[in-house]
Parts: sequence; C-alpha cells; structure tokens
Amino acid sequence: MKALEFTNVTIELGGPAVLADVSFTIGDHEFVGVLGPNGSGKTTLLRVVAGLERPSAGTVTIDGGAPAAARAAKRIGFVPQSPALLPWRTVAANVRLLQEVNRAGNPHSIADVESLLHDVGLADFRAAYPHELSGGMQQRVALARAFAIGAPYLLMDEPFAALDEITRADMRHLLARLCEPLNTAVLFVTHSLAEAVYLSDRVVVLSARPGQVVGVERIGLPHPRSPEMEDDADFFAAETRLRHLLHQGVGR
Repeated sequence: MKALEFTNVTIELGGPAVLADVSFTIGDHEFVGVLGPNGSGKTTLLRVVAGLERPSAGTVTIDGGAPAAARAAKRIGFVPQSPALLPWRTVAANVRLLQEVNRAGNPHSIADVESLLHDVGLADFRAAYPHELSGGMQQRVALARAFAIGAPYLLMDEPFAALDEITRADMRHLLARLCEPLNTAVLFVTHSLAEAVYLSDRVVVLSARPGQVVGVERIGLPHPRSPEMEDDADFFAAETRLRHLLHQGVGR
C-alpha cells in the first residue's frame, strides 16, 4: 500500500527550482533513504512531507490526504540534524515533550517513555540534563522523543551527521532495532552510503540542483539487519551502485 506519495513535485522558493518533477512512493512500514549532493533539495523534500512547504507544482499525499493534516494529527515525527533539546528539561521530560503538546491529538499508540528510555540505553540518565550528555546520548534523546508519540511516519534529516564514525555506526544500528518491530514508514536523509544501505529498503538518489530522481535502488539485504552485514559482499555491492548513481546525478 502506498502510504506516502510524491507525484511530479516541483519546488521553487522565490528563485530557481530546488526540486523538479520528483515522483516516488513510500509504502507502509518501509524505510526509504534519500541521497544527493549538497543543495539537491533533500531537506526541502522533508519540509514538504511535514507540510511546512507547499509544492509549486505536483502533489504530496499522506494516506491520501494533505501533509499539513497529518502533521496536525500527530502522524509525523521528526528528527533534525541537531537534537534541539530544551536545556531546562531533563532527559525524560524532553522525551515527553511532544506528548504534552496538543494532548488531544495524541494517538492511541502513544509510547511509554520509561520503555523508550530503556530501549535507547538512557534509563539511568532519565533525570540528567542535556548539558550532562555526550552528543551521541543527546541524539538518542531526540530519537526517543520522535518515537514517543507513536507516529506512523518518521522524517529524519541527517540526524547522525555531527557524530564521530563509531558513534554514528552505533546510532544506525540502534535506529534499525527501534524501527524493526514498529509499523513506521521512514524517510531518512543522509550523505552516508553505509547508513543508506544498512537502514533502507529502498534509496532514492537525487541529482544536483534542481533535485531530480536519478534512480531508486532497492536494497536486498534481509531483515533484521545486523552489524555483521556491513562486511558482506552484497553490502559493498549496494554501496557501489549507489555511488555510481550519485556520480551520475552530479554530472547532470
């Protein structure tokens, strides 16, 4: 089933087009990565899905309706590049934040905060404040906050880009474990080939600005994903195919 659908979407933000004639779909419980060079419109793509930008042409639908309606109904979670935690709130209070805003919009599937803190390895830090946490731990809080409202759609804008390589690898393994048992559709923007391959069912590759779909690569790795897969020949082959698509898009 098509849960999220882009149809011939073009975005012009008061100048040359940022995205041009973009079409692809995301199915229920599908993890779709987005790769592309700087300036290709990846973040703008997420803003359109979140209902924060409107297409200049074409349509974006979530469950057949408008993105803004899905956002108002708390059907979309968002993880930005920076954790964006409130410094005066504890870890547990930051995770609860979205549950406490517009309580009437909370879905029946709202998550248990204590269970989430356990899942992300922060149960012992529930009373800590953001300045007491490492960068990786702060990003774990941001992940838990996004999952806390039980939204069926999760948008992620290079959430691990500022982390060192070891922590970044740990975070993608954690995200895969969190997503595996949930009926969540994910749109994940990254510059990392390894992240895209490890996490995604399919990867959409955008060209240089204006961003157009160069290709969509299906990742054939089985679920559940494990760190050992990153040493597999199939993993490297998928990275190579994505790298070639990226080079093709840069040269357009």
